[in-house]
Formats: sequence, structure tokens, C-alpha cells
Amino acid sequence: MEMASYRKFNSDPGHFLSWYYHRFVSCREAIPNAAHHYLAQHNFRVITQNVDGLHRKAGHPDPHLIEIHGCIHHMRRVNATERHHLELAKWDSVDEANLVPSLFKYFEIGEGGQIDLETSYRPHILLFDEYYSELYEITKAQQWVMDADTVVFMGTSNSVGITANILSMAVYDSKKIVVVDPKPVSSLCVPGAKVYEMSASSFCSSLKI
Repeated sequence: MEMASYRKFNSDPGHFLSWYYHRFVSCREAIPNAAHHYLAQHNFRVITQNVDGLHRKAGHPDPHLIEIHGCIHHMRRVNATERHHLELAKWDSVDEANLVPSLFKYFEIGEGGQIDLETSYRPHILLFDEYYSELYEITKAQQWVMDADTVVFMGTSNSVGITANILSMAVYDSKKIVVVDPKPVSSLCVPGAKVYEMSASSFCSSLKI
């Protein structure tokens, strides 16, 4: 939580960007699982907390996908406010042998870590000391929940604000709530919720759609 903060980016951009570079490397070769593919093939509306971009790799239609915490594969100017300002982050162009200077050059950060709000870039990731905004399609996500008859929670620990917010909306509007997780957290298992103690892939494979 300390590393993934705007405070850390602002005070120690070299360490911050190096950490995110290694996060990108760790998921660069990851491939979508059966659940990613199933959700994409059937055009479900998906609000994902994950930043690994696996839903996109599975071909999930963009109009039916909200990456509510951003995506490691995108970047933006520090002061960007609109989604059309997002750009593809070409982490592979970074010279790992000369990591921090290379990251500073790529993200247009000055020597010594000087950040310019108008010209410098940052990963398009919602940080722990930031809030949900239209950059992360928060209004659209809330509207999807209001429009839904059923809300399914898959593989979430319910440890971030958006999950608790969606759960509260679903309970308040008496929506059908489904929880899918091999070890579901008790805070999601509200009265009336249908709980499936299995993986998302196993759950999707069991559906007859």
C-alpha cells in the first residue's frame, strides 16, 4: 500500500516505476483462463479490479469491460482527466540494464526524478491514496450495477472500496447476489446470496448458456 501510492510516485519515482516495471514483467506472458474466455464470448458486463489486462487478451468487448483500477498496459500524462488521453505503455522498450534512467526517459521525468504535471507520464493505475474518477469509469460502473438483475462477485477479497460499494448497492436494491470463490470471504456472504465455493473457471464451465 505504501509503494502503490501517488505519494510514493511523487517522492520516489525511480523506485515506484521500477516496482511497476517488474509487475509488468511478472504478468507479461500470462494468458487468460477459461473464465476470462467465457465472459468474453458471452459479452457479460465485467467490472474488474485486476490490472493485468487478461480480459482484453481474452478478447472481451471493450464496451462491456470496465477496468476499475486501470491497467498496467496503459499510461497517461500525470494531469490527464479524460480517457482519450490514455496511451499504450511500451514497457518492453525500457532498458532493464539501465532501469531507472531508462524509465525516467520513457515516462518523461526529469533528471533526479523531477515530475512535470503536464509533460510527465505515469502508469494508468488507481493508487491507494487516489479516488475513483471518470478516468476509471466509476459512473458507468455504478450505472451497470443499478441496471443489473444479478450481480456476481468472482474471486474478490472485498478489501477495496468499489466492491463494498457495489455490494451495498446490490443489497439495497434487492438484486440477486452470487458469490464465486473457493474460499469466499464472510463479508460477501450476505443473507440471500448464492455462494459457489469453486474457482471462476469451474463456475463458468458449469453454466449452460
